[in-house]
Amino acid sequence: MKRNHLYHIWPRDLDFPSAFRAFEGFSLKRGMEWNPDSYYQSYDITFNEYESASPNSFDEFLHAIKLASGFKKFSCSMPFRIPKSLKGIIFKVTYDPHYIWIDIGGSDDDTIVAAHNFIRKEWGLSNPPIPVPQEGRPRNIQATIFLGKHFDLKSEAPAKKLRQFMDLLRFDVQEADEYRALPIPEKVQKLIERQDIYVGLVIGQREHSWLIAEAAFAQGKSRHVIMVVEEGSTFNPTIQGQDYEQILFPPDLVEKSFIKLLQEFRSLGISGL
Repeated sequence: MKRNHLYHIWPRDLDFPSAFRAFEGFSLKRGMEWNPDSYYQSYDITFNEYESASPNSFDEFLHAIKLASGFKKFSCSMPFRIPKSLKGIIFKVTYDPHYIWIDIGGSDDDTIVAAHNFIRKEWGLSNPPIPVPQEGRPRNIQATIFLGKHFDLKSEAPAKKLRQFMDLLRFDVQEADEYRALPIPEKVQKLIERQDIYVGLVIGQREHSWLIAEAAFAQGKSRHVIMVVEEGSTFNPTIQGQDYEQILFPPDLVEKSFIKLLQEFRSLGISGL
């Protein structure tokens, strides 16, 4: 049995040479000894773009980490076993600036679970909470968006900010390349159908029939529709009998919609977000 845990939060002052001794302590209390002859033993350290090392033993590995002024990443595999028995446990740890990955395998699943719990507490490891989709919301939505907008100077700046925000969230964002008179061109229809979410940016007191038509088409294709609407805009989607999710923002401040927009994305449980 093997169990893997990935962590994104740990103490910035975590002393790895001392912390690794916890693996020894856990194993010794359960009658397991260090197994230096095992081919599962391995150590690799990357100090920077130009220097790396592969220590031959656990002690050399700890010594190298302790003496290093800094390191970029490392990985190691440490085997322990009960004397004169094939039963034991193997700890594998990978450190990267963005995460700590711990893989524990062995002959007894209860011991593996206990080992993960012990190391998580001993090292102070944790993760951000996983967003829980709200009941009644769409499920299995991917991080793909079609951004509907007006094609003029007034919409250019807020549309660029909104696009940058969604790009930073790692959405695949598609847009039409230019304004076309109704009906919606087949090329735009295919772009909308390809994305799981339609976000319409509504700016100003003017005719918004183009955006309303796009939103209606998206909803007709079972896409999730969100309208980001500037306060004071002449926007009334109910003329087509539709009641879309709306997020309002003050004039010229589309960034004021970003928190509510992020909350909306999280409530959908979007894959990868």
